[in-house]
Amino acid sequence: MAVPYGPWVESWFSSDRFATYLRMAGHDRSRALALYEWSTSLNAALLHDFAHLEVGLRNMYDTALKGAVAGGDIHWLDSTSADHLFPRSVAGNARTHRDIATARDNAGGNAAPAGKVIAELTFGFWVFLTSRRHEPLVWLPHLAHAYPSGTHRVQLHNGLSDLLKARNRVAHHEPATARSGREIIRRIRGHARYISAELAQHIDATSTVETIIRNRP
Repeated sequence: MAVPYGPWVESWFSSDRFATYLRMAGHDRSRALALYEWSTSLNAALLHDFAHLEVGLRNMYDTALKGAVAGGDIHWLDSTSADHLFPRSVAGNARTHRDIATARDNAGGNAAPAGKVIAELTFGFWVFLTSRRHEPLVWLPHLAHAYPSGTHRVQLHNGLSDLLKARNRVAHHEPATARSGREIIRRIRGHARYISAELAQHIDATSTVETIIRNRP
């Protein structure tokens, strides 16, 4: 049973943040608390669906980049291959190399299996592989072939960037709405179809987003 609204809510939540939910609830404090719980549940459901997309995207890209492994390397994240894919002379690639180094450290160090390093790389890392600076060495020779013929890199990247921003908002517990929830899941499913029709169907079958939206207080 939920604990009733009381002064503890604004001490815990902050008056400024609670005011957002008060406005949404027509200044009914008990309903505002219920809306916050609903928003939290909706964001958690969206993160579940984002996780399915992220795992699919990183494995799709990992497979596409296997052709970039340089002689003497085992994986495209190894030093020679990574230096070729992400030349250190190109602005912005220093961060790419830092991201890889951090992921390797988090995975257990230089002896970490490539799969563990892959799992430690952020959603943002994968999204930025379709950015303009990676077009000549990453997109054109490798990632473009993972997508249907004629896929426009800029449109694809903009869509993924929008998803990254949405994921960050969700992860930081920003207030959710039925409209934003439906738009996000539509975009997730749309990109999942690039990975496989079955993945999109699996997300449809396991998502609780629509159920939560229908049960808004």
